[in-house]
This record gives sequence, C-alpha cells and structure tokens, in this order.
Amino acid sequence: ERERERECWSRPEGEDDQDPGPPRRGGGSSPFTLGLGEPNLSGKPNLDYDLVCRPAELHLVLKQTKTKANTTTATTQLGNHENTPLYTLHQILESWVFAGRQLLGRIGDRVEAREWGGASADCWLLERVWKLLAEVDDLHMLMDPDDFLRLKSQLGITPGSEESPPCFRSASLLELTRASKDLRRLVPPVLGVEVDPNGGPRVQEAAMRLLGGHGAGDDAHKVHLLQGFQAVESAVKRFFFAYRQLVSAVMGSLHATGNRVVGFPPDTALDQLAQLFLEPPYFPSLDAAKTFLGDLWHHHHLVVSGSGTRMPR
Repeated sequence: ERERERECWSRPEGEDDQDPGPPRRGGGSSPFTLGLGEPNLSGKPNLDYDLVCRPAELHLVLKQTKTKANTTTATTQLGNHENTPLYTLHQILESWVFAGRQLLGRIGDRVEAREWGGASADCWLLERVWKLLAEVDDLHMLMDPDDFLRLKSQLGITPGSEESPPCFRSASLLELTRASKDLRRLVPPVLGVEVDPNGGPRVQEAAMRLLGGHGAGDDAHKVHLLQGFQAVESAVKRFFFAYRQLVSAVMGSLHATGNRVVGFPPDTALDQLAQLFLEPPYFPSLDAAKTFLGDLWHHHHLVVSGSGTRMPR
C-alpha cells in the first residue's frame, strides 16, 4: 500500500487521469482500500488519506503559480532563484501562525468550560507552535547570501523606519503575540479567584496554595495548565530573541536592531525586538508565587538542616 501511495504522489503532472495500471488495481488482500481507483466490491473501509490534499490539486496549484509568474512582469524581472524558497517559507510561517491563533481560541473556550486537561494539552501545543516558527525561520540560513541580499533589495525589504523590524510587518504574527500575552487573563478563572481591585495578592496566594498542594486530584491539570502558560511565554520570548539573531546573521545587525541613528546603543528604546524578549513576566502572580515558594523552602531547609541558627522572620 505504501508503494502505491508513493507512486501516486511521485507521478508526473498530467498523468493523474490516465489508466493507473496493475499497481492501482491491486491490493485485493488488503483490509482497506486507498481510494486510488481500486475496485471495492467487498465494501472495505477507505483510508481516505487524500481527502486532505490530492496530488492532482497540488499539480494544479503549481501550474497556476507558474502561470502567474510568467504573466507578472515584476516577478519575471527578478531572475532570482531564492524568490520561490522565500515565498514558500513565508507561506509555511503564516500557516503555523494561523494554527496558533486557532489554538488560542480553543484554549479560551476550554478554560471557560473548565476542561483543564484539554486546555493544558492545547497550551503545550501552542508552545510547540512557537518553537516550530523559530525552526522554520532558521531555514533562511540555507539561502545563498548574495542572492538573498539581492532579492531583499529587489523586493524592497528595508527597515522602513527606525522602529520597524521586518517581522512586525506580519499582522497575523503580531496578533498571535498579543493573544499569547493575553493568556494572563485566564489565570484567575483557573485559580477560581477574582483579581483584587485594590491590588492585593489574592491571585498570588491562590497560586501558592495550588502549587503547594502538589496538584492533588483535579488540581493536577490546573498545575499543568499554569505551567503551560509560562512555557508559552518562554517560547514567545525565545522566538523573538532567535529572530533578532537570525536577522543579524542574514541581513546584518542594522536590520536586527532597527536602529539607523548613529551613536545609539542597541539596547535603547529604538530596539523593539530587544524590548519584546526583555519584557516583564506575562504572569506576575505566578512568578511571585514561585518566588515566595522557593524562598519558603529555602528557609525551611536551613531550619531543619540542623545548622542551629534560626533565620529571622
């Protein structure tokens, strides 16, 4: 079955509607049918893998892309073989950004429905999406430096202003970043408390009780969910830090810092990328709860270790 599947995907365009021959008519002893034209007189279940993407549809999209490239004067004048890989990488990035935004919506729905386990699983998937975005971005390093820099000039990829790194041109990426930060709004519902309007540590204390209870019973899913929130925060900041280093390596440090004013150090307010991964914690209550718990256990260890010296209150 795998051989017939590989043959279908590797078949040259234009041959999809021709007589398939013996390999496509075989498989009579298989417990299922691949849906590739094989007679199914015994009513075997279909694998239906091609409902997601059919080979003929891929060839059709490829033909349309070639047609548009041949009819677009601006594209044909580029004469740069790195244009197609760059276009493909951006399409992959936007696809994963869209998937991340869908996951964020599902996390909110599951928290509202008190499905802590499902929300936790989706949260860790979102963290993996941010890691995949960084890994896809790293593929820019495989491009020829001279061709890529020439393509950058041909496409007009410039900083545009002192405060505009290239990644900020993606509205969907900015929306994904904003929505990932807004996961902080889900912390009080998970802990079952409301934010103190007077600024009291109500959320922090609830987090300390939850973490100190070792996730007993249903609380285990809540602990995993809160851990997932902070894992997403770490992945977001890691992505922008890696992006800054990548842009420095591919385009030069001028594009990475967004600083076109001579005399300003990279860590000034002009460097928005540095601000992103140096922002305060997205979840200050969880951060404070872990800080106090760590301090509590540190003093407890000093007291019970037999040092003979009690720490002052």
